Amino acid sequence: MVNIKDVAKFANVSTATVSRIINERPGANIETEKRVKEAIKKLNYRPSNVARSLSNKSSNLIAFIVPNLNNPYFTDLINLLDKSADNHGYKLYLCNSNDNTKNISYFLKSIVDNYIKTVIINSLAVTDDDIDYLKKHDITVITIDRTNLVNYPNAVSVDHYRGSYMATKYLVEKCKCQNIIFISGSMKEQSSISRFKGYKQAMEEFTNNKSIRLLEGDFTYSSGYELSKKELGQPNNIQGIVCANDAMAIGVIRACFELNIEIPHDVQIIGYDNCSLSQFTSPALTTVNQLDIKLGDMIMDAIDKGKDINSDLIPEIIKRETTKEK
Repeated sequence: MVNIKDVAKFANVSTATVSRIINERPGANIETEKRVKEAIKKLNYRPSNVARSLSNKSSNLIAFIVPNLNNPYFTDLINLLDKSADNHGYKLYLCNSNDNTKNISYFLKSIVDNYIKTVIINSLAVTDDDIDYLKKHDITVITIDRTNLVNYPNAVSVDHYRGSYMATKYLVEKCKCQNIIFISGSMKEQSSISRFKGYKQAMEEFTNNKSIRLLEGDFTYSSGYELSKKELGQPNNIQGIVCANDAMAIGVIRACFELNIEIPHDVQIIGYDNCSLSQFTSPALTTVNQLDIKLGDMIMDAIDKGKDINSDLIPEIIKRETTKEK
């Protein structure tokens, strides 16, 4: 494999001169620059991005810290940001934290060592101290929704209260459900709390019995499946289920299938996320969309221009087959 020393030897110059020309720094005359570029072309030399980053103390990498890869929403978000980053000449450096502080510490050091200048965060394990550490190294931090951080002015948030309120109101007013339960993620997470509050408020406003039912899961397929199978497998009068994410809603659909419960005739289900998988379930999942397809370009444009980004995403209901208006 051709390296910078081979190029320097071929062009009869020093490796420092080759590095200077590759990184477009002044100091080499026109003839030398021409000779080095010809050597690079003839030897088919491809400069290492890592080496260039170390030399320039800058890189085209944008780090993205995610909590896990189990939730289909995070996979969709990664794909969206990766596509936009590529269109803007960046590469996404994916940091799967599993919401583990040791993993976060490793990734933060790696981000600084590789001269990454922008970090996008969507993980509860990142703390204010971590943000301060990054900012001390002149790294721009952009937070997307799932954090416990106040990161003005670079924050993208979602109105989860409104999204869940809309979902519950829709089941009551349009689908004529009265007895509705809520399957949440961990109630230690702000997004779960906000979504439950939206459900609770809508139930109190629009139902006659005002029965509030919370089943706490953990945002996984299995928790939606296990909680709903236990609840629906015994005598009940449940007409509707609001789930705090699509993964749990997909678990509910599976449980209903095994219990011979017809959707939406016997029970109506609405998820939250509008992940790409939701349109391919059987029946297709009605859900709350929280992922704006323009988000990636919004963030990359802000990075290009060195501007702050502060945006509140407004959820909307995507109607499919797990609900039926009456």
